[in-house]
Amino acid sequence: MNETMAEVGLHPAGEAQGGFRFECAGGALGVMVANDRLTPYGGAAAWSHYLEKLGVVADLARRFPGVRTSPNATPVGDVVQAFMFNCLMGGRRFAHARRVQDDQALAAILGMTRGRMCGEDAFVRLLASVPRPQARAWLAWSERDLYAALPSTFIADWDATVNTRYGRQEDVAVGYNPHKPGRGSHHPLLCVVAGTRLALHMEWRRGDTVSASHWIEAMERVWSHPDVPARLQLNRGDSGFAQEKIMAWHERPGVARPGYLFKLRLTANVRRALARIPWPAWEGQPRPGLEQYAETRVQLEGWSRERRIIVTRTLTPANPSPQDVFWGADQEEFCAYVTSCGAAEATPAQIVLAYRQRGDAENVFDELKNQWGFSGFCSGHGVVSETAARLLLLTYNLWSLFVRVLKAEGCHREAITSRDDLLVMPAKLVASGRQKTLKLSVGATWWTALCAAYQRLQRWLASIAPQLEPQPTFARYLCWHNPLNPDDWMPKPAS
Repeated sequence: MNETMAEVGLHPAGEAQGGFRFECAGGALGVMVANDRLTPYGGAAAWSHYLEKLGVVADLARRFPGVRTSPNATPVGDVVQAFMFNCLMGGRRFAHARRVQDDQALAAILGMTRGRMCGEDAFVRLLASVPRPQARAWLAWSERDLYAALPSTFIADWDATVNTRYGRQEDVAVGYNPHKPGRGSHHPLLCVVAGTRLALHMEWRRGDTVSASHWIEAMERVWSHPDVPARLQLNRGDSGFAQEKIMAWHERPGVARPGYLFKLRLTANVRRALARIPWPAWEGQPRPGLEQYAETRVQLEGWSRERRIIVTRTLTPANPSPQDVFWGADQEEFCAYVTSCGAAEATPAQIVLAYRQRGDAENVFDELKNQWGFSGFCSGHGVVSETAARLLLLTYNLWSLFVRVLKAEGCHREAITSRDDLLVMPAKLVASGRQKTLKLSVGATWWTALCAAYQRLQRWLASIAPQLEPQPTFARYLCWHNPLNPDDWMPKPAS
């Protein structure tokens, strides 16, 4: 091998200048390192502006209950910001924070004091030594501030989900787990506001609990908010919530409580009650594919009183059997519901329709677990796992409201699409003197749409004059300017 061949082999062209040259389909292309501050999350500027104006992160940092003694400790606000953005970008583990740890542009946008995003262990170290009651109280204020964004009247849908766990973590227990039978899990209980896709409250529970476990404690926390008693009209849930203690809570004499609507299991006693319904009591024609409605009053075993039961009956063709040439005799399908709503408040058909609308709450669970990592962020410390789940829910709610404000249609859009539209944008951070500019690499059509969206955001956030409200609180913004109706800019009169 001559000296020329050796030189070419050991030192490819351009390597001495810190770059390479490739023969691409579009022609020869030089590749070299750049010192520019680039980020794939150009939409983080509007998100950071939104959080800064609402004061959510600053409020959490100010009220953090833990004691930090090290002078080199990462500021609480930086840790909270980093974890919230980890959730926002689709992270499912604490380790996913590495994806943006060296993103200098993102660190500058979010105001990281050290010019770098926090590492994967920052959140765990922050919460590991905080007592669980204090950690719950820490996030409770920000969670309750979201109540101001709710409609004037609303329906609460309750349901539980199973978060499967692997290894040994605090609060993990073996219970009902349809996906991994016999595997330990957590079993959180969530309250979702119908029609808004907002998660109003979460009760963190062990894996060996059932749907109705700790429901009364969770409901009492929600009910204690001064705005809720006048606005919550109905609680809905599946058959796991149709228990005496829960229904009795709603029916407590002399106390104003919301109504309830739960599905009933078709137990032997319920079936006997259905058999006693006379034929003329059924509404509608008994034809295949059509539903008939009926109602009765029943006191089942273990119940303290008679309650209104709504029943649906549907004729469906039976599957063919070897003895039948074609379809066999029609089969009957029944569903039963128990409710505190009287006949003057809702007809049987309205009750059934109201319960079926509860199915939208399942979409919230699907989005949280598949697009937000609600089933992830697990630590050996129970307080870390619970607080991470609560802060993830807060981030989910804030992003949902953020998208409602920016999007002209004002409806919920799942994170799988809203992230691509409003967060993931190639951008370059340029500093000139004391001015910083984020240059987005987007097309002209999308830039026009972004301008309209950012104008809506600026209009909403600037609706309270700074001289009148120098440090507006999160709740004040949401109370005066409801994001569920972002076109209503006029302040509401004080109560």
